[in-house]
Amino acid sequence: MADIKLQLVELGKRLRREATLAAESLRQDVVKPGEITHLPTHPADQDVEGLDVEIAIAQNEELLFEQVEAAIGRIEAGTYGVCQECGKPIDEARLKAIPYAAHCIGCARSDHDEIDQPVRGEPRRFR
Repeated sequence: MADIKLQLVELGKRLRREATLAAESLRQDVVKPGEITHLPTHPADQDVEGLDVEIAIAQNEELLFEQVEAAIGRIEAGTYGVCQECGKPIDEARLKAIPYAAHCIGCARSDHDEIDQPVRGEPRRFR
């Protein structure tokens, strides 16, 4: 169990660094100096799509970091490797592939696909 915790701690450190870098990159992109026009072909208008991708990446890194932290908490609580939904053991192969998994494969397939998986596809839109 100590090996898994060490692996999760290292993964958490890497994700925290990547999330910090992604956030800094977003800040720099948002406050780029330069002339702003309302022409639809202006390069700044084209950069909006790139910002959406960067936002999705930053959200993904943050979500993964939270899942890793939760897994470390489960190790400390003695509940690591137990499905948070049904209480059954999580298969060892699943934990090797996704060490921060909180659900067994059956529960993950049923209605928790988004919990153990990174954000994919279109970035979230805020209203």
